[in-house]
Amino acid sequence: MERSKLLLIVGSSLGAAILIVVAIVTARSVSQHVGNPPALVASGDPTDEADEEAARKAAEPIDPSMITYHETPGFSVAFRQPRALAVDSAGQIYVGGDRAVVRYSGDGKQLAEIALVGEPTCLAIGAFDHLIPGQLYVGMENHVEVYNRQGAPVAVWGSRGPEATFTSITTTESQVWVADAGNRLVWRFDLEGKLLEPVGQPDPSQNRSGFLVTNHYFDLAAGTDDLVYIVNPRLLRVEGYTHHGEYETAWGKGSPAVADFFGCCNPAHLAVLPDGSFVTAEKGITRVKVYSRSGDFQTVVAGPPQLTDTPTDLAADRIFRVLVLDGRAAKVRIFEKNPRRKEQRK
Repeated sequence: MERSKLLLIVGSSLGAAILIVVAIVTARSVSQHVGNPPALVASGDPTDEADEEAARKAAEPIDPSMITYHETPGFSVAFRQPRALAVDSAGQIYVGGDRAVVRYSGDGKQLAEIALVGEPTCLAIGAFDHLIPGQLYVGMENHVEVYNRQGAPVAVWGSRGPEATFTSITTTESQVWVADAGNRLVWRFDLEGKLLEPVGQPDPSQNRSGFLVTNHYFDLAAGTDDLVYIVNPRLLRVEGYTHHGEYETAWGKGSPAVADFFGCCNPAHLAVLPDGSFVTAEKGITRVKVYSRSGDFQTVVAGPPQLTDTPTDLAADRIFRVLVLDGRAAKVRIFEKNPRRKEQRK
């Protein structure tokens, strides 16, 4: 009887400790954005590392049965510092880094290379529904460069200022959206590079605090439902916006559970599968997961045993493969869904 009471007390104490960690991380997230927002912190910042360490200790372990993907042969990329990953509608893979963008076939054969003046930070390719399919949009530190399907330069759009830090880019039918961690906004452009109304400006009348961003993890992706989904990192959720920039919906929450997001600012990366479901990658707890179109947790692609570092970037292709850019190894790692087991005959 005494042993049962002791176990109950220990279990209750552990649960309370986990809730305290969640509360501390959330409170720190909100308090840091009262008044003037702080400067962006780089990877390795002590506060950021402390949040990540707390997350790793408190997070729910991944049950192996939750992992329904397996890794297949990937390929190495000839970059000193690969930084960006994208896939076009035909299944070709683009990797940006150093001062170039390289295009590969779906099985990793190099097809073409575009030399750049500066270092790219993010990539997007116009899909079949884009007004200019196959057009390449390269996000640099503070501006966008445009290239046609043959790799010839088309345009260089204007800078968004000295505070700009472009971290992600995506396309809709007639627009280009760019996540800017430095200005904590998402810029919307038409296809001529004309600036439209940005997304994420605080609006107290609508109880909208804007995007809570304190580091360089600030991602977005176009959905299959005519919404663009943007990560609000410190709120540990994904928000959906119409093509006019109007807030529509949100999903995701913070908790130690595998099904949720945890740490200081997650998910770090976001991609969309052909059926509209989402793929996320987290920092701190290196997990890649799949969520339904409505944001319900479905499965784990890979966890800490497979991923020792936070993915540098994330993408999904037309045959439902999940692609992870491993910056430390300079490699594109590829994960495929496990085949369904046939029911055994009685």
